[in-house]
Amino acid sequence: MISWIQSHKWQASSLLAGFSLLLFGGTDLFVSGFNSLAISVLFACGVLFSVRFAWLTVASIVIATLAAVALDVRPGANGLTVVLSLVLVSAFGRVGQRLTAVVAAITSGTLLVANTVFLSDHLLATFGVTAFSFSSKFTLFLLGFALVLSVNLLAWLLGRLLMTRSRHVGTVFDRAVAERTQAKLALEVAEQNERFEIARDISELVIQRVSAAISIAEGGVYATKSDPNSAPRILEQTAESARSAHAELRRLFDMLNKLHEVGAAPPKIDDLETLVIAFRELGYNIYLKHDGKRFDISEGAELAVYRIAFDALENIKSHAPLGTDVSIDFSWTQTGMQLLVKDNGTEVSNRGLSLEQLAYTAEEDRRALTETIKGAGITAMGERAALYGGSIEATRVPGVGFTVSAIFPNLRDTASE
Repeated sequence: MISWIQSHKWQASSLLAGFSLLLFGGTDLFVSGFNSLAISVLFACGVLFSVRFAWLTVASIVIATLAAVALDVRPGANGLTVVLSLVLVSAFGRVGQRLTAVVAAITSGTLLVANTVFLSDHLLATFGVTAFSFSSKFTLFLLGFALVLSVNLLAWLLGRLLMTRSRHVGTVFDRAVAERTQAKLALEVAEQNERFEIARDISELVIQRVSAAISIAEGGVYATKSDPNSAPRILEQTAESARSAHAELRRLFDMLNKLHEVGAAPPKIDDLETLVIAFRELGYNIYLKHDGKRFDISEGAELAVYRIAFDALENIKSHAPLGTDVSIDFSWTQTGMQLLVKDNGTEVSNRGLSLEQLAYTAEEDRRALTETIKGAGITAMGERAALYGGSIEATRVPGVGFTVSAIFPNLRDTASE
């Protein structure tokens, strides 16, 4: 769920807000009447803003609580909407926002419980409870406070658990990729061990062949002194032993050369999945997506595309802070492909600054539109893309981050498998 919300921020929060309004708000509307409708809308707004604007969520919770007290609306299913908002804020908000949200939720819930128990006896009666003495009311208040405290703290912990699991443990897909990679590496290691065993056996055989050739040559030295006519026969035996040793050396060379080729297999586009997992472990919110029908390309082209994406990620790692959102988007057409690597490193770095500090001028906008970004990394990317009829465009988005676009309009023709 966390991955889905991160990749579809407004769409996800809108769907969750609409769901909570229909389910919880509809329940309260049926039970408490139309006075609860405005409260439901305010609580649903808290869910809507929880992913991107956590402070508005806190404000919505406070305003909705005050409105509920003013309109004398009893607590109901809308409390679950607050719980959902708290889960999202604790997952996606910064430290100050998370702490403020949980304090606001607990305080608001406690205020509603106090209003229901001490100030509005008729609201308490709607639950089928009648408390006449102050001690019984105080007991009910303590029970309500304990319920509010426990539910909100559990919601806060659930949000932190979901985000930690997504960022540091990985999703089921991430673990599947890691397991597949581990199985692939284990298979390669097993194959290499077998080849080492074969190479050891061939080496022993080569030593025997060379030793035999040396023995024949040494015996031939003494034999030719007593019988010069034996020299051709001895030379023939020596040549035969040398040819046998040479054949075994050739087998050993082929075996070691094959082992080198297996170990030096170039990375491919699919290997970016492993790289994405590694960047998530470092603390970046990174996602990989393919749009369109993918077609096969040559190993050289896959290596070039992989290296472009790798260099773009290394640039993000060097300049963007942890917590930056990074997207790697592949768009496949019938004849070409576009790779888009985007980040919001500038936005993350500027969080906490005042509006005056965040403001940028028209000159910065103009420069972002006309500036040609240069550098050794960009030049290397362009050279790799040009090998397959592609081009590189690097742009800076003021106040947001950096974007690298690699376009290969005729990749199917220039790099067919």
